[in-house]
Amino acid sequence: MTTPVVPPARSGDIAIQQELDAARAAGTLAAYDLFIARHPGHPLEEVAREERARLARRRG
Repeated sequence: MTTPVVPPARSGDIAIQQELDAARAAGTLAAYDLFIARHPGHPLEEVAREERARLARRRG
């Protein structure tokens, strides 16, 4: 009996990057807030915080 070949799981960082991309596409403070809440401590959290702050300043 042969064991099926299972590809390795993708990096979780890919999924997190895709979530940040989705927040960018949504372009809302709420989308960034959700990303930040879901990924505390991840390096992209700081990126999201900076982008959120820029968006908030533009919206006055």
